[in-house]
Amino acid sequence: MLGACKTSPNSVKPDGAENYALNCAGCHNPGPGHPATMLLDQLGRPVPALIGRKDLELDYLKAVVRQGLIEMPPFRPTELSDEEIAEIYAYLKDAEPPAQTPAIPAKGAP
Repeated sequence: MLGACKTSPNSVKPDGAENYALNCAGCHNPGPGHPATMLLDQLGRPVPALIGRKDLELDYLKAVVRQGLIEMPPFRPTELSDEEIAEIYAYLKDAEPPAQTPAIPAKGAP
């Protein structure tokens, strides 16, 4: 019975991009409906996309993921391993940032 719960040796584990999409994008992608970026927008602060950021450090990212921050819940090692966090970090550093579009068009914009 327990054998059915094990991953097969041929199963492919998600990479950094897939883990970002599964665990981070729902809150951290730019635009409406993403709580982590909406809060910054409401406070009138710049809303940097995580993807493509060059100023993040792995230790900081790991600390935030493990401990949570403001409304972000912490992730246990059983949810995201240190290796998976490092893969997400590598993806964030290397990927092209998405186009940033404001949630509300500027006045006079078409």
